[in-house]
Amino acid sequence: MEKTLQELATLVGGRVVGDESIVITETRGFEQAVKQSITFAIGEYVEHIALCQAGAVIVESEVKDAPMAQIVVDNAKAAFAQVLELFHPPVVVPREVHSTAIIGDNVTLGNNVAIGAYCVINDNAVIGDNVTIRPYVYIGHNVRIGEDSDIYAGAIVHENCILGKRVVLRAKAVIGGEGFGFATENGVHTHIPQVGNVILEDDVEIGSCTTIDNATMGSTLVRRGTKIDNLVHLGHNVEIGEDCFLIAQVGIAGSTKCGNHVIFAGQTGCTGHITIGDNVQFAGKTGITGNVPSNSIMAGYPMRPHKEWLKLAAYENRLPDMVKTVKQLQKEIDALKAQLKES
Repeated sequence: MEKTLQELATLVGGRVVGDESIVITETRGFEQAVKQSITFAIGEYVEHIALCQAGAVIVESEVKDAPMAQIVVDNAKAAFAQVLELFHPPVVVPREVHSTAIIGDNVTLGNNVAIGAYCVINDNAVIGDNVTIRPYVYIGHNVRIGEDSDIYAGAIVHENCILGKRVVLRAKAVIGGEGFGFATENGVHTHIPQVGNVILEDDVEIGSCTTIDNATMGSTLVRRGTKIDNLVHLGHNVEIGEDCFLIAQVGIAGSTKCGNHVIFAGQTGCTGHITIGDNVQFAGKTGITGNVPSNSIMAGYPMRPHKEWLKLAAYENRLPDMVKTVKQLQKEIDALKAQLKES
């Protein structure tokens, strides 16, 4: 594919600085860019733009004396995503039901659906228009999947779960696996039936090998627009608000309620039966041990306000010197005590 810089600027709604007739043939990252490629620069990368070899770069403010042409936009990352989609269009999936797919009784298939090889869709499932179900997917009884959703290979959606519109499940995600509930008596664990389901609202994305347990009763809920990375686990009856980010290896125990626009950085762990407010941010590996008010930034294990955690981390780095100082002071105190006894 070949596009002039002006054509790309028109696509992303940007303004060209420099030669608008430059021909771009590929996209590359900032450090791997070459003359025929376009990339983007934000944050600290803008400071090093003179080292970049790209033919053009997408930026959010014009960079004086940059060695290449620029497209200036409000959001460089989002604009570059549009360019990526242009140069790397998605694989076209045949809009058909593969001959090896197993379709149960009373299944409703919308218009223009794609059902891949060796899929199983159980009784009474409802699949909306333009849904893509890739090979080896299992859809349980009574599942509902909204229009334009995309279910990647090997994903499982257990019975009674509800997926909204434009939901994405990456490979091997498991939605609605039975919640982890047991009653213990005299050291013996007895399984408690988990009879609820999972609801994923519109525009939710779930990463590969992420598991979301169904509710004991009621629903485990992920609200509109939330994006969940790979290898995340949500326990039974967890509720996650709108437009949240859950990064890889996050674990949230049962019945925790989370507000909107919350960020869980990688490997954050959360106890159960707590409430987290809106606009909260958790640094990587935070141990969430109790309720968290809105607009907090937390870090550490156990969690504490981020600024407090930074101070403690700084003190930790000085502990060896502090120990030496304490030992020296103890020696001096012992010497003074000895002198006082002698006198």
